[in-house]
Amino acid sequence: MPQLALGLLGASYVAASRMLPAFRAHGIKPTVVYDSDQHRFRHWRDDGLELLNDLDDFLAADIGAVYISSRNEQHAAHAIAAADAGKHVLLEKPMALTLADARDIVAAADRNGVQLAVNHHLPGSPLHVTARQLVADGRIGGLLSARVNHAVLLPEFLRGWRLSDAPGGGVIFDITVHDASVLNPLCGEALRVAACAVRQASWNTAGGHDSVMTIIEYAGTDGRPVLAQTHDAFSVPYPGTSMEIHGETGAIVILDAMTQDTPGTVQVHDDQGIETLDVDCSKDLYDINVAAFLAAIDGNGRPTVTGQDGLRAHQVALAAAESVRSGEFVPIDDLS
Repeated sequence: MPQLALGLLGASYVAASRMLPAFRAHGIKPTVVYDSDQHRFRHWRDDGLELLNDLDDFLAADIGAVYISSRNEQHAAHAIAAADAGKHVLLEKPMALTLADARDIVAAADRNGVQLAVNHHLPGSPLHVTARQLVADGRIGGLLSARVNHAVLLPEFLRGWRLSDAPGGGVIFDITVHDASVLNPLCGEALRVAACAVRQASWNTAGGHDSVMTIIEYAGTDGRPVLAQTHDAFSVPYPGTSMEIHGETGAIVILDAMTQDTPGTVQVHDDQGIETLDVDCSKDLYDINVAAFLAAIDGNGRPTVTGQDGLRAHQVALAAAESVRSGEFVPIDDLS
């Protein structure tokens, strides 16, 4: 099969810093980049890519797939246009701003027979893969609950749209949605969400929330409900991220669990003591996503996070945002 030609839809920081190296590690050299804001090309002029600000011209280029990291409010229109143009789509999170738009993206990919993957980097982490396998193997007995600490200090150079109250801004759509991407395959179907969000950081002069805690009720996988709790923040410098998974006979503790660079550890706690497992974390998480995306395009396996997987994570984030607004538990089935 000839080498896949790929274009970048969005001249973003994550595209330049994370995705270009990941694609190039697999021999994929993007040839063209689109953005409606020519100012965003300032970091791209030395990369040898054709720079376009006309979407039709971009989609008419000789490319078979696109990585989309445009502004959050543009994701739906761009992903649907790319799928309708017959391009495979690797889409940055959050998928869209509304549930209807996210569903339309999945439908467009299905309608056009193209692969759709959502670029959640955590589910493919060897740390989380190992933890899910331990739970599936019954290592800690029946699953009861999980707790995620995803509270970090946002680097100063990233204190822009993530702190704003613009559509898709704030901590929920930047971090909580990632938590859901790892909790969902572990805990089963999300049923309802409660959340409380505030602005805490003294340097946060924008309108968006920088800290949120959530409670999520899951259906579980064995007929027993599972509870999950998350703490997501841009304002907390220590002690680092972690995830605890609690079962009837033991617990799994993952340290350095939730960031892009995860040289973390997996521990099993039970009546025999604490066992630290040997987990190889040397592979870049975006490299893992790109490898699975390319394999799926070739008909081998599935993306790390499919469109449906991304849709389910998006539902949890939308429910959390609605709970912050209403002050009540929000059933997933009530979302529209």
